[in-house]
Amino acid sequence: MKGKTVVILMLLLVSGMLVYNLAVKEPPADSPPGGGNEEPDPPGDDVIAEIMQMMTLEEKIGQLFMPSFQLDSEGKPVKAVNQEIREQLEQFPVGGVILFAPNIETVDQTRSLIAELQALSKIPLFIAVDEEGGKVSRLNHDRSRIGATKLPGNAALGNTGDPELAYRVGQLLGRELSVLGFNMNMAPVADVNTNPDNPVIGERAFGSDPHEVAQMVERMVQGIQSENVSSVIKHFPGHGDTAHDTHLGAVVLGHGRERLEDVEWVPFRQGIAAGADGIMVAHLIVPQVSGSELPASLSAEILTGVLREEMQYTGLIMTDALDMGAITDHFSPTEAVVKAVAAGVDILLMPESLAAGYQALLAAVKQGRISEERIDASVRRILQTKKQRGILDGVTLHPDPQAILGSEAHKQIAEEILVRQM
Repeated sequence: MKGKTVVILMLLLVSGMLVYNLAVKEPPADSPPGGGNEEPDPPGDDVIAEIMQMMTLEEKIGQLFMPSFQLDSEGKPVKAVNQEIREQLEQFPVGGVILFAPNIETVDQTRSLIAELQALSKIPLFIAVDEEGGKVSRLNHDRSRIGATKLPGNAALGNTGDPELAYRVGQLLGRELSVLGFNMNMAPVADVNTNPDNPVIGERAFGSDPHEVAQMVERMVQGIQSENVSSVIKHFPGHGDTAHDTHLGAVVLGHGRERLEDVEWVPFRQGIAAGADGIMVAHLIVPQVSGSELPASLSAEILTGVLREEMQYTGLIMTDALDMGAITDHFSPTEAVVKAVAAGVDILLMPESLAAGYQALLAAVKQGRISEERIDASVRRILQTKKQRGILDGVTLHPDPQAILGSEAHKQIAEEILVRQM
């Protein structure tokens, strides 16, 4: 390995537990932003293969789960790691955690919570958040004292007609999230807002023209990931022309392939080309594509058939939250998890029950209903993305948050959006 730019893997046995400490040299400035439709690094000095050889099946299963810990057993907001969370993370070695407004109050508290979560994991975690700007902002809420930049939202940004401004907003989001310790953002929204009665998307979308939306999605993905924060575009196969909310129950999208290719899938294809690390799949029933009443998030025809095989997407496929009504009204916590993974999902977002879902998936593999090779494929994609984003390096020193969050330069970008709306 001498004389090469290499990743140094240190596998230390400490009290019978693996500790992964990876030092990764920075990629060259002209390297692609990552994720998306890129193939994993070739074998050879493959740090990912070495890590996976050392992992137990239980550890591999854990990498597929991304729970949230918003409220404790008494219904109080979780602002620090408590004993209950500590015990869950020790029992179920998850690959990531998503934080919401109840978890985010001050800069020091948020950074401390994230550091505590990372310290409990042998393999560094994805720490995710929904920070779209506009109405969906976990950093800006009634109790927040973070001081993050308040953005007008995607509809206003789309009205400027300027994809380069979308890139700058993406950079802004990535920069403000990374100084807090986040490394994954569930943004941007790639839905095309073609239904004025849509209760879910509306102003969260960049607009109603698929090609204009696609340009904004492409540049925002690249902006977010320029700050080494993974971008997860959503909500495939397209939530923009629905009149109901999958948070509350089943929603059918009746369009066929021709319409989806012409409208809904245009921004997703461009997001894939831009190198988006992840795609979030909605719980929409699309019978003309799947040939069934299964939600897209549980459908092999959509996840493997469309995303993997037709669109040649090799990044992370993630479910929308599995505690939403479209899933919980029709599937048990165990059934939803097993069906999703069997269909091709890499990350199970917010399972209704972490314990039940984890044990069910583990049992499904041990019983041969899901192959370990299928699990390995997801774990490899997860670790590859973590490697690309520098997450496997462990703790990274960031600039002073106070100099970044809500800075004058960032406020000027927000003001420019308002001034330049067409």
